[in-house]
Amino acid sequence: MQIANMPFPGSFSEVAEAYPKRPPYSRRMLKMLAGQVQTISNSPTFADIGAGTGAIAYALADMGLSGYAVEPDREMLATGHRLGLSYPAVSWINAPGERTGLADSSVDWVCYGTSFHWINTSEALRECIRILRPHGCVTIANLLTDLETDPFHIEIENRIRDIAPGLRRARPSIAAQMETYEALLNQYPAFGNCISLASTEAISTSEERYVDYWASSLDIPNQVPPETWHYILQMIAEMFRSRQPASLRFRSTAWHAQRN
Repeated sequence: MQIANMPFPGSFSEVAEAYPKRPPYSRRMLKMLAGQVQTISNSPTFADIGAGTGAIAYALADMGLSGYAVEPDREMLATGHRLGLSYPAVSWINAPGERTGLADSSVDWVCYGTSFHWINTSEALRECIRILRPHGCVTIANLLTDLETDPFHIEIENRIRDIAPGLRRARPSIAAQMETYEALLNQYPAFGNCISLASTEAISTSEERYVDYWASSLDIPNQVPPETWHYILQMIAEMFRSRQPASLRFRSTAWHAQRN
């Protein structure tokens, strides 16, 4: 079929309402990272940059941390702020990751949650160094479907490829960038002790939540006609309904370095 000539990657404002339905980052992984940061400061302040609707910011707040959620898209920020009315420890800032507006040496931990590939990495890391206190930490995290061991995810991807053979998926580009993160952090003299973590977890979900997870994607609806995107979402819903998977596997990964 013909792939529509549409803007890519599109606007996050279009998916702000569906975005909170995405699965959570591995709490085990985040707790391990938080524990390392807490060896630097008993009460660390974080900056979740490219915060989306607050997935990482609110997870860290649940662990007793406080900080900032920095998000450039106004609709995403509005949705995240509305969801976080019970989280007074999180302050929202409408700003890009390259120019957060935070003060020099004001935070102990900078986190990027599936957002680092959207920004200018050199400018973002310079900003990161500026706002981090001495010995503060930076984490580049990602959350993706497990396409190595989860047959349900694999079949959905194959069916989508059958429906739209010319589709360019964002995942290969993200995965390629992920391979560079350790070397990238090691290029900056300001950073040391870079480690990488990964956790693949089976997560229970409902049909509605899983379809909303797909509805929060930007790459597919910005390349195919609306009726094709609707057909893909319908296919996903019908497949979930017929298979009733007890859980689905998602993989959280993180690259974590400490400022010298």
